[in-house]
Amino acid sequence: MQKRGIYGVSRQTYRPVTLRTWEVFVVSSTSLTLIRELIYEGRQKSELLQLPGAGRFVLMASPLFLSYGWQEGTPPEIAEKLDHALQLRGVPMWRDLRDLGAAGLNEEVAGSAIREECCGCVLHFTERVLDSWFIGSVELEAVRHRLDRDEDFFFAAVFDGVGEEQIESLERDAGLNLRSFQGLFLDSAADVDEQINRFSGDLLRRYLTTLAPGAAVARIDSWGRIPWSDAAPLQLNWAGEDGGQGRLPADWETLKPAIADLHGALAECGQERLLRLSGNAHLGTAFLIGWEFRETTGWSITAEHPRAPIALTATPPDEQGWSLRSLPAQNDSDLMVVRICASADCSRAVRTHRAEMDSARVELAVFPPDGEAGRFSIGEVDQNSLASAIVASVRAARERYGVNVTEFYLACPWTLALTLGWNFASSGSLIVHEATADKDTYHATALRLP
Repeated sequence: MQKRGIYGVSRQTYRPVTLRTWEVFVVSSTSLTLIRELIYEGRQKSELLQLPGAGRFVLMASPLFLSYGWQEGTPPEIAEKLDHALQLRGVPMWRDLRDLGAAGLNEEVAGSAIREECCGCVLHFTERVLDSWFIGSVELEAVRHRLDRDEDFFFAAVFDGVGEEQIESLERDAGLNLRSFQGLFLDSAADVDEQINRFSGDLLRRYLTTLAPGAAVARIDSWGRIPWSDAAPLQLNWAGEDGGQGRLPADWETLKPAIADLHGALAECGQERLLRLSGNAHLGTAFLIGWEFRETTGWSITAEHPRAPIALTATPPDEQGWSLRSLPAQNDSDLMVVRICASADCSRAVRTHRAEMDSARVELAVFPPDGEAGRFSIGEVDQNSLASAIVASVRAARERYGVNVTEFYLACPWTLALTLGWNFASSGSLIVHEATADKDTYHATALRLP
């Protein structure tokens, strides 16, 4: 099968560089924004060949290699935490458990990944590393080889329970000055998760320097796993566990700082304030991304969806015939409940979930014009205007009835949830519930903002 091609002009040669299923010529920084636009529009090789210049950039995902020593057949907890924290922040990761397959310790595969595929390597340095022939002779040898030949490749280390003697020993064996690179010396007296998260944010920022300027291109999956070979440079692997009522995203209290880290890092790196998003998202995760990159932050978002793609723009409210009906109750509650029944009627599931809860002061029920919720109800609807109308109705009801907490029960394409989050600014406390797998009620855990 013929490979797809993206071409420019190479710094040293006109020979294409093979990158998984693509053939890539490296191009000048002056052409990068144009290149991204052409790629996004599916332009052909002949058009890209005409672009001038010389330079280097990463066109697609180039993962970060995670190196660590096993402990009696088990990966160490710190390596697990580091892998998880980096993936939540969108960094593609290459790891033995996922990428070596049944072959186990495969020197050729691991060495080739570092020499040819990865943008950098992060080492979890414990005493086990000193006893590992594979890490010293294969992984770190490939790191040294790559560092000698590629100024953009980066190396970092987490120093966990090792002192000067062990560091000097590994430096002699590997031919690397470990302390000259980005590093974290774990403090056993401090919160480990906070240290790992902070270091992961630093590594995210270093990873972003390997990407071309322009729009931030991200793929999210809160249901399954994104392979690092996916084309998106930012890969939000946000899937959590299945607690028996359907898979949930990762813990909300870890997702919120992770997406805030990504937002901050993109801003610091001077990326264009445009997020291009695709994937498979829970409604709460989509709402969270929209809220984090909301209109007031100056960001725009485009999102791919088979039935309801969207380019988010500030738009005047327009209900477009949809029913947005407020249903007040006679009580002193400070709570408002919003039911958005676009792709399904979630009314019964909401009643089931709230059966043992206090009544809301007011409910807002949102239905399509004909009252029949279905998979194709969004159809040709302008989601920007509809979301703007829903948010305006929420604000009006909050002011009229004196409520300060809004709980959302959504049954809609995830792009509408994204658009709703993007339209909210100062709207008090927001809670977004996730439906169970059989859609007859909602999970006990929920996204809470801010």
